[in-house]
Amino acid sequence: MAFLEGRQLIEGVVLANEIMDEARKKRKDSFMLKVDFEKAYDKVCWEFLDYMLWRVDVGTKWRGWINECLRTSSLSVLVNGSLSRQFEVSKGLKEGDPLSPFLFLIVVEGLNGIIKSTVEKGLFKGIEVGQNGVRFSYIQLADDIIMFGKATEKNVWVAKCIMRLFELVSSLKINFIKSQLIGMHVEEEWLKKMACLMHYKIGELPFKYLGVMIGGNQRKWKMWQPLTEAFRKKLTTWKER
Repeated sequence: MAFLEGRQLIEGVVLANEIMDEARKKRKDSFMLKVDFEKAYDKVCWEFLDYMLWRVDVGTKWRGWINECLRTSSLSVLVNGSLSRQFEVSKGLKEGDPLSPFLFLIVVEGLNGIIKSTVEKGLFKGIEVGQNGVRFSYIQLADDIIMFGKATEKNVWVAKCIMRLFELVSSLKINFIKSQLIGMHVEEEWLKKMACLMHYKIGELPFKYLGVMIGGNQRKWKMWQPLTEAFRKKLTTWKER
């Protein structure tokens, strides 16, 4: 959201809170998937990146320049304090390269397309919010993704298929240690069964998203404590300069 004109990073946090608050108040059987990708930049498939560049109408000349930058790069690693010989790489984006964040956003736009297509075909059912019944199925900011769905086994299966398909085409890998399945108004046995199916750990509310605790009472101090601690650490660093 923060990468769209006129939108702010905090809007994703506010929207996630509103969706969960609606599900909690109206006692809707629902689940949330908090998806985390491991070493996302390191695993990007160049062929998939080139395909996505084509899908977003990047010209042939620009695609050629980008591919040239990627395919002529080399790396060396520190071994016992000494640099190894340089070697060629066959996938991934360079950390610290100013172009890498933009290329990565184009890559994860592929996941956005898969989810949208699945929802439009009626294969995945999101959560209805508000009097007009607006349905939300996911919030995405780069690789920070939360999926929302009705608590049915079919929905969980479809969510798993979506993530697996994106893994296969992009070469990104889900971090199962950090990814969470969170249930609302569902039986504990059902939640355990679905967590086993997804290979995710069971999460609890509230949880941290984009550095802010969501899914709890925003009036309580503990909800804002992680944010204030982050500010305090940053201020301490500045004072020591």
